[in-house]
Amino acid sequence: MVRTGIRASAIVVRDNKILLIHRKKEGREYRVFPGGGIEEGEKGEETVLRELEEETGLKGKLIKLAFFDVNFGANHPFYLVEVNSSKVKLGGPELERNSENDWYNPEWVSLSKLSNLNLLPESAKVKVIKFLGESSH
Repeated sequence: MVRTGIRASAIVVRDNKILLIHRKKEGREYRVFPGGGIEEGEKGEETVLRELEEETGLKGKLIKLAFFDVNFGANHPFYLVEVNSSKVKLGGPELERNSENDWYNPEWVSLSKLSNLNLLPESAKVKVIKFLGESSH
């Protein structure tokens, strides 16, 4: 698996909640959007659905490309994805790496709490809040 250095992320909203990965790594606690590195020869759309299933156990259906977030000099795609269940279960490489000091916890968070979370990258958090506000009209 050769990574391209570009990450594809999922925006999954269901029942007024957003799906995030609660992380603890190197003593820091934060949240990220489900997703991961695009592998060579893989499309972002394929990556986001594969990573979503690995990290949460949920099969997703791609709705649309929401936006690109520029981070570390690259355009990272964020996709709006729909799921047909809210039951999450960590799997894939993240489950294998999960430890007391480096853990992953998929969780649903109320949209009303989104702006107050330590959600990374911050630039994408701002764009998601704006995107969700616009798409609700």
